[in-house]
Amino acid sequence: MIITVLKEAFLKEEAPREESGEEGMVNASLAVTLLGRIIASCLCAFALAFGQSPSDGSSRPNLSGTWKLNVQRSGPILPRGTEALTVVIDHRESTIRMSETRTVSGKVTKGDGAAEPIDGQEYVSRPKPGKTVKQRKGWSGNALLMYWEMTEHGTTYISDIRMTLSEDGEVLVMAEHYREPRMERVRDWVFEKQ
Repeated sequence: MIITVLKEAFLKEEAPREESGEEGMVNASLAVTLLGRIIASCLCAFALAFGQSPSDGSSRPNLSGTWKLNVQRSGPILPRGTEALTVVIDHRESTIRMSETRTVSGKVTKGDGAAEPIDGQEYVSRPKPGKTVKQRKGWSGNALLMYWEMTEHGTTYISDIRMTLSEDGEVLVMAEHYREPRMERVRDWVFEKQ
């Protein structure tokens, strides 16, 4: 149908100009213009037919909840002395806030995180002299990707986490790739909803 419409438009444009003697130049110019329109129309049709649906986040999971670490299912190697970890996640459409209670070698620590954007942008902070923290959170399909890097007095520590939720919404897995000088770990943190 597009070709028929373009062919009719070409014939309508060609007739009056042939009489004025500009036939060769006008036909070439018109052919280029029409070819451009054909290509643009085909690209538009292709994008509509095969493009992704709008990124409205409707297929992304909501990670909110209280999550308790299953130490036996996690690993293979967790940080030394890890006994327990409970994470409370408040996940809104474009932000996530994570708070934790951690038990390491009998010592309990608590940390409250701030609401952070999920936008794929890198954020840099300098909490004290000699310390720089870089963070980024963004979606890859239904997985939340979190990047964290801290440099303190010339030493850099990096954690890449891919966070996924089971289909039934009861298990949260944080697949981590952790790096620091002379050490690298790949481990899964497996949490169960409370």
